[in-house]
Amino acid sequence: MLNRIVTLLYEKGYRPFREQDGSVLIRDAGDVIYVVALSTFRPDVTSQRYQDADARVVFNVSAQYHKTVKILNLVAVENGMFEEPAMQFVEQLDNVWFVAKDTGKIYVFENQPQQFDDLYTYIEQGIYRKRTSNTTFSPTPVNLTIVALNVLYFIAIVVINGSYSAIYDSDIMLRMGALNYESFISGKWYEIITSLFMHFGIGHLFNNMLLLVYAGCQLEKIIGKIPYFILYIASGICGNVVSLWYYHSIGEYAVSAGASGAIFGVIGALLVVLFINRTKTAETTPKRLLFLAFITIYYGMTTIGVDNAAHIGGFICGIIGGFLLSKVSQYGKLEEVS
Repeated sequence: MLNRIVTLLYEKGYRPFREQDGSVLIRDAGDVIYVVALSTFRPDVTSQRYQDADARVVFNVSAQYHKTVKILNLVAVENGMFEEPAMQFVEQLDNVWFVAKDTGKIYVFENQPQQFDDLYTYIEQGIYRKRTSNTTFSPTPVNLTIVALNVLYFIAIVVINGSYSAIYDSDIMLRMGALNYESFISGKWYEIITSLFMHFGIGHLFNNMLLLVYAGCQLEKIIGKIPYFILYIASGICGNVVSLWYYHSIGEYAVSAGASGAIFGVIGALLVVLFINRTKTAETTPKRLLFLAFITIYYGMTTIGVDNAAHIGGFICGIIGGFLLSKVSQYGKLEEVS
């Protein structure tokens, strides 16, 4: 990420202040010397060290050029999920922009300069062009492992029972771990998890895995492996709990299976994360996700046999999880420069 930013700064006319230190770039704009100091955020590096380093740079540049010097710290972070050390850091300095490595999004907090040599739009658009020019799919380990488990369990059910038709048989699916209220309360608690990896038919499996690959890999890139796994399982459990309650309340016997509740949780969380952080990726935008969610919900409402209760439960859980994971929401909204 920083290498790409250096290239963009070079194209705008920036050059290293000193050849031995390529992390400090300057541009002579006539009456003003603009200085950009590049670094990667580390919790163990204090804001005072940044202030001291800035003071030295400003002194040296002004001594050499005898002009007004303006300096900006452009600090790379892993993603837009800002922890307490990062928030304290930005509160103690007044010349910091964060840039997320995963999306290329620049974060400018309200106490920071909203413009600096017209770099905000220039850098963000330059990074976006680079990312969109690379259309290769970027898989993530946890999400693809979940996809693989779904596919393998689907194959195992067919092989164990000796017939493809087994995946359409409610009794067989129930024995293999599908979810049913009476079975669940009788002590088969594991059904609330195992049912998340079972599907009634190849079409059911394919549609769910397609949605999961599209949305899941994006969310895992943003929030990380462990939070993603926890959110996925939690959303699936919440969806199944709502499904159990709904079908029991209407007195309908139902055998449920599928990853839809968990997937809707992923979509809900990704929507919240993107909206709160006011960002997007080259593959995913809030509008695309909203459209995707609408189409999926519409399909569920108009198709017989779809467990919409699990969809709704998972989606709500995902939204709540998205808010909890988005640390930005705890400190107030970032202000985006237009």
